[in-house]
Amino acid sequence: MKFSILIGLFLCLASAAKTDWIPVFDDQPVTPEESSLIDSALPEVSVVTPQEKRRVLIYSATAGFRHKSIPVGKVALSQLGESTGAYTTVVSDDPSNFEPDALKAFDTVILLSPTQDFFMPNGRLREQFTAAEWKWLKGRHDRLVDNLIRFVEQGGGLVGIHAATDACYGNPEYAETMGGVFNGHPWMAGQNVTIHIEDPTHAVVRPVFEGMQDFAIQDEIYQFRDEPYSRERLRVLLRLDVSRSDAPKGDLRREDNDYPVCWVQKVGAGRIFYSSLGHNKHIYWNPLILKHYLAGIQFACGDLPADTTPSDLLGSLHLIEQYTCCP
Repeated sequence: MKFSILIGLFLCLASAAKTDWIPVFDDQPVTPEESSLIDSALPEVSVVTPQEKRRVLIYSATAGFRHKSIPVGKVALSQLGESTGAYTTVVSDDPSNFEPDALKAFDTVILLSPTQDFFMPNGRLREQFTAAEWKWLKGRHDRLVDNLIRFVEQGGGLVGIHAATDACYGNPEYAETMGGVFNGHPWMAGQNVTIHIEDPTHAVVRPVFEGMQDFAIQDEIYQFRDEPYSRERLRVLLRLDVSRSDAPKGDLRREDNDYPVCWVQKVGAGRIFYSSLGHNKHIYWNPLILKHYLAGIQFACGDLPADTTPSDLLGSLHLIEQYTCCP
C-alpha cells in the first residue's frame, strides 16, 4: 500500500515538473566584439526624462524559428535602458512573469522576436509530453496571452520587435493587439532596402530621425496579411520604399503595395509600438535603430506622449480641415 502511494506521488511530481515547463535555449553567447559594438552604439541620454522609474520585461521565447540575433538583442535592449536611465530590465523567458500579479511589476513588456505559441514547447518536443500535459500547457499558453492583452488594455505598454507578429496565429485578439500578422518576407536578410519616414513630425519619430526623409539599411522586411493590419486602426510611422529597394525575392501579396515597417496604436488604456526591424545582428548596434527602439519603449511606458490617431483617419481629418478652413 505504501509502495503504491509512493509511486503515485512520484507520478504526480513528474507530471508537475512537466506542466511547470520553462523554455530553455542553447543560444550562441554574445561575443566580446559584439558587446563592444553595442556599447559604442548606445545613446547616452533618454529621448525624454522618465516620469518615474520604469521597469521593463524582455521576453524572447520561441516555439518556431529562433533568430540568431536574439542574444545581442537582449543585451542591446537591456543596456539601452541602463545607459540612458530610461528604464531597468528583467530579461527572462519564464512564463510565470505573465501571471497577473507578476505583470503588475512592469510598465512595458518587450516581445523580442518570439515565434508561434511562445509560451509552449516547440512542436517537435510534443512526444516528450503526455496528452494531459500538452493540454495543460496549451491552456496555460492561452491564459498567459490573455493576461498580456488585459495588461495592455489596463494601461500597460507592449513593444513588439521583428517576429512578434509571427506568433499566436490562433489568437485573433493577440493579432489585433500587436497590429498585424506576418505573411512572408519578400526582402531577405542580405538585401538592401530604403525605409521611408512616413510621419516625420510624429513624437516617436521626430527626435530619432531629425528631419530625415528616409534611410538605407540591410534587414529582412515583412509583409502583413490584410487582416488585422489596417491604416484605419494603426498610426504607421515608417514604411518600405519599394522603388528604392532591392528587388524582392519572394511573392508580393499586397495589392495596395503597402509594406509598413513601424506603427503605434492604443489598445484600451495601453500603448503599442511595433517595429519589424531586427532580424540581423547588426541592427542591434546601429545607433539610429537603437534610438528608434528607445523612443518606442518610452512611448509604450507612457513617458513619451504621442498621437495614435490612425493614419487613414488622420488623412481624412486633414482633408476636412482644408475643406473647412480653405473655401
